Amino acid sequence: LIQDDGGTLLPDGSFHGFEAGGIFAKTEGVNPGNQIEIFYGLLKPETLCENVHVTEDGDFDLYNFKKTSNGRAVILRKDFMHASPYVDVDRVDNLILITRGPSIPALSRLTLEEAVALMVLGQAMESSAGDPTRAGRIKSEFFYDPFVAGDRAKHANLFYEILRGLPHINYYLINTGGVGEGEHYEDIRLEYTLAILDSLLRGGLEDWVDSPTGFEVPMSVRHVDDIYLHPENFYSEIEFEEKQKELNKIRREAIEQLGNSLHSNIRDVFIKP
Repeated sequence: LIQDDGGTLLPDGSFHGFEAGGIFAKTEGVNPGNQIEIFYGLLKPETLCENVHVTEDGDFDLYNFKKTSNGRAVILRKDFMHASPYVDVDRVDNLILITRGPSIPALSRLTLEEAVALMVLGQAMESSAGDPTRAGRIKSEFFYDPFVAGDRAKHANLFYEILRGLPHINYYLINTGGVGEGEHYEDIRLEYTLAILDSLLRGGLEDWVDSPTGFEVPMSVRHVDDIYLHPENFYSEIEFEEKQKELNKIRREAIEQLGNSLHSNIRDVFIKP
């Protein structure tokens, strides 16, 4: 782990992180089974916790949300397993966007323009820290950052121009929620996401095919059932086509809000014939 909060991507392809001292973590429901780094980091004496329930015996109760579920912690880098002592890297090779949605494959390969357009959309999940009444619902946040100031089209165009000068970078979209709906819903469990990342970063994905979503998906991923790559199989052909049209309409309308100064290559991403 190099950086968990933010940083700057420079035109030479290097990345410079913002936070050198600690790792920020959500504490809600953390357990050693699936978040071992955070769990044992919370037990370190120098860790700073906020909004975490403490029992009469002085122990953390990470499942007690009577007052709030917005538990946070700052864990020193030296106390966090797999955290690098450095916050900068000389070269970025992959840009992986995270989202959720029942009709989005567990992994998609994107073009540069699609990646920038999806950064403009910034579709993410609302947390209890932002709006507790909408926690768990999908929201759109430009570049996944509510604190961006200034002309958003200029931000997006600058990002696009930087990436155009870095042709070696690969772009991907990962769905960490689930596919399908109702009784046909299938959760994309943490171990599936980790298997996808393992295959992606270790060069195990060589064959890609077109998807009705408009992106590309891998032919197969080790340890992951193909159903998670083909959400269209949970719907009739007509139903999925209508869902895709509606999703692209929402995407297109959100991007149009940035105006005509946004590069046309980005504005036209979700305009399909």
